[in-house]
Amino acid sequence: MSSGTQTVLSSQSKIDELFLQWLSLPEAEEYVRGLLMSIKKGKPIQALNVKIADRQGLLGESLEGCMSPKQAKQNALSPPPRSPTGKPRPGGFADVTSNNASPTTTHTDDAHSSSHDMAIDPPAAPSQSTSSPPSVSPAPAPSTAPSSTSAAAAAAAAAKKGPDGLDIPRFWFPPSTASPAAREQASAEQAELTSLASRHPGGIPSSEFKLVASKVGGYPSFFGPLLLERVSGDAAATVCLVAKVQQWWEANCRYQCPATRVFNLLKSPGTSCVTRENWKTGLACLLDTHPGLEFLKSTPEFQDRYLECVVERMFYTNCPGESDGMTLREMRKSNIPDVLLAVDEEPDINLINDYFSYEHFYVLYCKFWELDLDHDFLLDREDLIKLGNYSLTYRIVDRIFEGACRRITSGVPEKLGYLDFIWLLLSEEDKTSDTALRYWFNGVDLDGDGYIRPHEMEYFYKEQIHRMDCLAQEVIQFSDVLCQMSDMVKPQEEGKVSLVDLRKCGQAGIFLNVLFNLTKFIQSEQRDPNQIFHERATPELTDWDRYAKIEYARLSMEEEDGDVDGEWDAEGGAGGLVAMAVDSTT
Repeated sequence: MSSGTQTVLSSQSKIDELFLQWLSLPEAEEYVRGLLMSIKKGKPIQALNVKIADRQGLLGESLEGCMSPKQAKQNALSPPPRSPTGKPRPGGFADVTSNNASPTTTHTDDAHSSSHDMAIDPPAAPSQSTSSPPSVSPAPAPSTAPSSTSAAAAAAAAAKKGPDGLDIPRFWFPPSTASPAAREQASAEQAELTSLASRHPGGIPSSEFKLVASKVGGYPSFFGPLLLERVSGDAAATVCLVAKVQQWWEANCRYQCPATRVFNLLKSPGTSCVTRENWKTGLACLLDTHPGLEFLKSTPEFQDRYLECVVERMFYTNCPGESDGMTLREMRKSNIPDVLLAVDEEPDINLINDYFSYEHFYVLYCKFWELDLDHDFLLDREDLIKLGNYSLTYRIVDRIFEGACRRITSGVPEKLGYLDFIWLLLSEEDKTSDTALRYWFNGVDLDGDGYIRPHEMEYFYKEQIHRMDCLAQEVIQFSDVLCQMSDMVKPQEEGKVSLVDLRKCGQAGIFLNVLFNLTKFIQSEQRDPNQIFHERATPELTDWDRYAKIEYARLSMEEEDGDVDGEWDAEGGAGGLVAMAVDSTT
């Protein structure tokens, strides 16, 4: 780097430093507010041509040193500017009271009264420390001038006022502080912990840790055994000292939101995310204690499959990036903490549609088992093509096995595992979710450039034309379909459909079904009135919730009639699961 370039960069850094120092002055803030008020009132704006006179700090000296002697003399002789509420003076600055000003100055009251007029935006939360440029020793101020303490108090009071002179309550609390609700919750939890310590001075027994989890930690009660292991450091511990519980609570729970508490409890020490294994470990106690899952105790194999399904649905909904761990940010954006508490309070597990519904697991597992004819717990192309009565085209199935829609995790080339199938079926039956849109968008985007173009749509639609012809359906030519799809999506760039366009259009499911699901394409064209009525009657349900409810009823009827194909044993099948679920609710 040349010396000239270094000089320019050094000068620019010095200019930026001086500007930030100037901007940190209260008078500079008042001046900027005055400009904003003038703009709001339609008054002309002139450039600043006077220096701040009431502070003789480093910035004032720097600015003064940059002026010519003639400019300095003119600024020293210029009269005080008027308040922004009066007639603006060209190039004027907001009225300020100088430390060296005469006590007979007549513009001091104007400056104080103008602070409310210029406050057009709510002030930011006050910082813990205010940095100001170093200043030289000022000249002694007259005894009649207001003290610096009172001036600071007046400025702070004015900063709390809104545009209408109203007090704006504090609405943001830095991590170092806590909201009133958090402090109240912490007080209640501390009182509960003190009560437990008085009842168990020798240590809290393991039988009390469900109460510790729910009342002290804010967790669901089934996290009690995991909490005991984390606090004591011993999985086989039966008693834990109160001091250790206090230390854990202060480090991981006090003043923390529910998502952060769950995250700190589940993640392994020294890691920055919650893995699938962490979730399985944390939810293992749920299988043994929840009344809605008691019937599964006799079949540990199905307990494992159910737990895998629950965890995978959590990652499907909240970790669309296909990562192996759930970050704190993803946890905070999710509804997992609320769902965990709802599961702890609701005895009927099937009423919790998010993640934990046993009926949803049953549908996913049975659909997988129906397709897996050789029962090796893997699906090939010929198995998957039968899904939904051959509703998917061969071309989109090829894209699935290529790993274009999502990376295959079965570990076997050209095979889909149970967890892969969960992502596929959830995306197929509910194309409105963000994860499903990304799943199918990646499959249709052949060149991976982030856009679906007409030639890519035509590639998939050609197979749909062949199917319509074989089924004696009226064939709709691609040119007509392309016009309709363009009108439906309304992409920002003509001929290029992005993922953002699909999210905004609200009809992404129809768009995708036109390309690779003929059955649903025809259903969307016919629009059964009964289906429309049920959708409007249950707006709280997703498309997946409605599908799972219908399929569970069908599978239940088939099992009652003895029409389920194959022997479903505990080593890999699902035989008797519906009967056990029905017996548990009756």
